[in-house]
Amino acid sequence: MRPVSGEGVIVVMDDSPEARSSSNRVVDIDLRQAVNGLWQAGAEAIAVNGHRLSARTAIRAAGDAITVDYRSLTRPYRIEAIGDGRALVAAFPKTPGGAWCAYLTMNFGVQYELSMAGSLRVSADPGLGVREAKRAE
Repeated sequence: MRPVSGEGVIVVMDDSPEARSSSNRVVDIDLRQAVNGLWQAGAEAIAVNGHRLSARTAIRAAGDAITVDYRSLTRPYRIEAIGDGRALVAAFPKTPGGAWCAYLTMNFGVQYELSMAGSLRVSADPGLGVREAKRAE
């Protein structure tokens, strides 16, 4: 619910320069795989194109668009993950999400780049809040 800052990594994904079909383009499942791989690698906070993710965030397709919580994204897709940058860079390629990104690059020309970042800031999730509360007795 609060903004987070610190070191981390940046993953940038983009369509193949020769994109003619959905197999050469980044789609919603590709972003979900990358994000889940970053969580598995130890990320503490993640944003996609500036939209903070939480346990309730939806990454979906809406026609040809990819949305995060019903907000359309534009390419290239920039995923910022806060955590131990060296550990994330080492662990992400070994996760299913990292393997997915490598597969897309090798077989479909989808562009994917993973780099360390010394200082990132991920805003708070504006939609995350308390929905229900009960008084503890």
